[in-house]
Amino acid sequence: MNQTALIALDTAVAIDAAVIDAARRAMSVNSWRALRADIRIFASWCAPRHLTPLPATPAAVAAFLRDQAAGGKKAATLARYTASIARLHGLADQADPTRAELVRLELKAQRRALGVRQSQARGLRFRGQVADPLAAAGPVGVCVEAMLTAADAETLRGARDRALLSLAFDTGLRRSELVAVHWGHVERGAGDGGRLFVPRSKSDQEGAGAYAYLSARTMAALAAWRAACAGVREGPVFRRLHRARGRDGSDRWSVGAGLSAQSVTLIYRAMLDAARAADLLGMIDDHDFDAWRAGLTAHSTRVGLTQDLFASGQDLAGIMQALRWKSPAQPARYAQALAVESNAAAKVVGKL
Repeated sequence: MNQTALIALDTAVAIDAAVIDAARRAMSVNSWRALRADIRIFASWCAPRHLTPLPATPAAVAAFLRDQAAGGKKAATLARYTASIARLHGLADQADPTRAELVRLELKAQRRALGVRQSQARGLRFRGQVADPLAAAGPVGVCVEAMLTAADAETLRGARDRALLSLAFDTGLRRSELVAVHWGHVERGAGDGGRLFVPRSKSDQEGAGAYAYLSARTMAALAAWRAACAGVREGPVFRRLHRARGRDGSDRWSVGAGLSAQSVTLIYRAMLDAARAADLLGMIDDHDFDAWRAGLTAHSTRVGLTQDLFASGQDLAGIMQALRWKSPAQPARYAQALAVESNAAAKVVGKL
């Protein structure tokens, strides 16, 4: 792999091919892809200004950050660009321009101007916006239970989608982790439940592995999906479906290769559409539904599970262990809105 494979533009300093190869193998696929994309953006910005991206000057990096902010980039994106530029210089064994006070202050100024709060996927809770998910009598609005009910388990697509959503909620897996689930990772547990071996995750790049709990509901859904895709006994659990037209005009479905990570959000939104068509979402108007649909992503089950665990009284340490977090910051953020309904003001103002 040569230098142009990393940034696709000439620089004043060459990067050793062995270093690039080692970096590619040391980083996750997504991290490597993001690094290359960020460096291409920086190099493309430098070219018409007759600046070199490697080595770059602190003044060039600061100007780049200002331009990107003016173009609508968020503070988190600017921070990622800065980290990528630093990584590029590290690969080339060059002085890091992002450590200069000018760049540090520019980044801080942009964080103050833009704000640091990031957009968050809507939390898809099991029974919806309920005070206690364990005590709730039934689904309330948009929720996992309504979407599972709407999926027709008698069809190939319905069986797959039910298994996917049920497992995603139980485990809180990210989309890349979901599509990496293989049949060999699913194990029977005590009673009707089970467990899932997660060989690698965003917080476990070296592959130490971890286990996640699978409910009896999910184990039954997985069994139904496995029976539906007869002949597929190993490899990825969640797969693409192909439709062909038979001679009699009927649709014939077949099971293909593993799902792409981008497919998960599309499947969730299709399930949400089906739940609304089946009138399972209650009194939800068009505006609220559209907002829900736009905010529903593959990450929504992870957010929703976290919120349900907090709402049912689980402590932060237990939630971090269940969802394999290394830091308490993200789960605490997911619970912020939920906590408002039970804080000191809510306990008093709600009774006035």
